[in-house]
Amino acid sequence: MKRSSLTHRTFAALAALATLSGAAVIGCADEPPQQIKPQGTPIDDPTNAIPEGEAPYSAGADNTHDHFNDLGANGARDPFDILAQRQEEGPPEIRTRLHSCQKLQIAAVRSLLSSFGVNLDATGDPAPAGQLLATGTGALGSANYDARVGETIVWSSAGAAKLFDIFVQAAPEIIANMETSDQCQLNGAGVKMFDDANQCNKDAISCLIGKPATPDHVALCSNVVKSASSAEKGRNIAVATMLSAAFSCE
Repeated sequence: MKRSSLTHRTFAALAALATLSGAAVIGCADEPPQQIKPQGTPIDDPTNAIPEGEAPYSAGADNTHDHFNDLGANGARDPFDILAQRQEEGPPEIRTRLHSCQKLQIAAVRSLLSSFGVNLDATGDPAPAGQLLATGTGALGSANYDARVGETIVWSSAGAAKLFDIFVQAAPEIIANMETSDQCQLNGAGVKMFDDANQCNKDAISCLIGKPATPDHVALCSNVVKSASSAEKGRNIAVATMLSAAFSCE
């Protein structure tokens, strides 16, 4: 009983001592200020212009480029000329393809070649179109699902070159199957890619590129055939050129 009473008195004394110590510490602290006045920050008058010599930038009225208001070379293009260009290019959903184009997906390349009767299962030396496509998916930006990377949607130099090679190898089959391809029928009759003089057929080019061919298309196609070392090589390169340009939005 005596030990318990002594213990209680000891704890009481220690508590009182701690209270007095805390009060002494609080009493020694600095008193807070009675008023809080923030320091003012000087603000420049926005109505006062900064002298050009003291401006915090290097541009001035005499060293900046003045952009023209339209697409003309001299800033004074005829609006009716612009309207005619817009009408020739087509509606916005078509016109935008002239300036930006997603890479042709590998599945779409297969479908395109198959629609022209190209045998994608053929193999040989040199490798035919189907074999080039099967072994060139890396250059064409194929997906790597193990690494969680999807197929690329932007053209690369390697991908564009590989696609052209595929079109060159597919060209003989495309030319041979042009007349029997369903998408190349005109009034129930097939069209030939070239005439007897190795001139390109406008309707056949339209079938290749998926839009009405212009005289410029025909002239370019025929000139490629004429410039080649042989008519056969020229025809193949001409078909590949038309396809590559059409499906890379060139």
